[in-house]
Amino acid sequence: MNGPDWGDVVATALVGTQRRTLPAGVGRPGEDPAEALLDAAGTLTLYRRAGFRARAGLTVPEPAPDDSGIPLVAWAAAARAADLLAVDAAGYGTSNAVPVRDADGRLELLAEWLGAVHDRRVPGELLPALLEIARRHRALRPLVAAAGGSRAAWLARQRPEWAFLDATAADAHDASGARADDAQGWELGSIGRRVGILTAVRRGGPEGEQRGRDMLADVWPTETPDDRAALLGTFATGLSPADEPVLEGALDDRRKEVRIVGLDLLAMLPDSAYARRMTERSTACVRIVGGRIQVVPPSACDKAMRRDGIVPRPPAGVGERAWWLEELLTRTPLRVWGEPEEFLALPVTDEWAAVLRRGLARAAAGQRDPRWATALTGRLTEEVAAGGRPDDRLLLEALYDALPSDALSALAVGVLRRGLAGAAAVGVEHVLELCPRPWPEPLAEAVFGALDDLGGRRSAGWRLAGLCELAALRLPADTADRATRMAAALPSDDPMSSIVGRFADTLRFRHDMLAELA
Repeated sequence: MNGPDWGDVVATALVGTQRRTLPAGVGRPGEDPAEALLDAAGTLTLYRRAGFRARAGLTVPEPAPDDSGIPLVAWAAAARAADLLAVDAAGYGTSNAVPVRDADGRLELLAEWLGAVHDRRVPGELLPALLEIARRHRALRPLVAAAGGSRAAWLARQRPEWAFLDATAADAHDASGARADDAQGWELGSIGRRVGILTAVRRGGPEGEQRGRDMLADVWPTETPDDRAALLGTFATGLSPADEPVLEGALDDRRKEVRIVGLDLLAMLPDSAYARRMTERSTACVRIVGGRIQVVPPSACDKAMRRDGIVPRPPAGVGERAWWLEELLTRTPLRVWGEPEEFLALPVTDEWAAVLRRGLARAAAGQRDPRWATALTGRLTEEVAAGGRPDDRLLLEALYDALPSDALSALAVGVLRRGLAGAAAVGVEHVLELCPRPWPEPLAEAVFGALDDLGGRRSAGWRLAGLCELAALRLPADTADRATRMAAALPSDDPMSSIVGRFADTLRFRHDMLAELA
């Protein structure tokens, strides 16, 4: 910018235009000097806030699409979104109006707001903040793209860091922003960048998968063990039987980190030679004889078993042969055993029943098999509630991740009806996290029943707090009146009153938010 200096403008303003001549370049003939000086000060302020001087010869972007035919969301709805974004967008609201205090809860409310915007237009003032928060939180991106419409897509094209919203950029980039054709990045980039590039390459179908195998083979001998493990992990993208030789080779790597990645990926190939080896070992140990399950655990953990990932040393308190059997079952494709309900109904000696269930449960969790996970969860839940091995709770939570949504809800209902203390013992918080939202009516009733249990509240206060925080965001919003009545019925000196009060406030917030967008 060719014009007055900021110091000259400030000096003139301090003494007044009647005592000092306007700086060169300020004002036009006949213009009021005071107005001219103020205009110059405003212009320079804008340049200073922008952080750089104006440049000439720039290409002006195409105009933003005209979306004026789509009605705006109501002012109150826009104000609420601004509160959730924790910004002061054109005078809309302040973040103090949001009942949740943690960032995760705010993001859940924002996601619900975005998902409820139908046939309405988000004010342009909110779009930059929405794009920025979507840049940092990938799960919000499709919601921001849908709610922001064509104007958000246009705005995203103006800044490279918002290119994730542009459909044409999404086709050419990996989710991390890496390009499959970034040769310089592959040669000289950080390991994170190279992992992104190799992942993008493998997204290119069979040809990309082969190219990825060739790229990894070229650099494999010179990579550090940590980098080999990270690069090999990209084979989860587009994993196919053609990758088996590479993964089998990883089992002979000197470093455990690399071997573990290879084993995890081989376990995802049910028709691999690895799966056949495990099947042969397991079926030699577990057989159905005369309508009963007969168990003969391995007598040794040989070199071939150790190469295939069997850990020879058992945890404290577990026998060697029982541990080897559990390890074998964990790595065997579950289809070997037929239908889960039929197999689990067969009698087995008490000595091996728990080992068999744990091995199959670990397999169900690792293979994400919903049928086996459903069949095993109830049995393992009883063992955990009765006090099993210390890591049984973790195994149970891993099984929850493989359960279908209806089974999750039914499980949550069952454990909540036992009371908060018993529910916590089997990790009900994790089950509730996985249940689809909004929670169905039976689950909502079970939650309110647990909150109504005065004895349970007093014996499990910290559990109540976690349940209230989650339920406030997942229960149907039309339960707000019921929550408000529950909060009002608590005496002010009840230690749970503040927790239940915030629970009711959050549900009311959601109820009003959705009403504004209806």
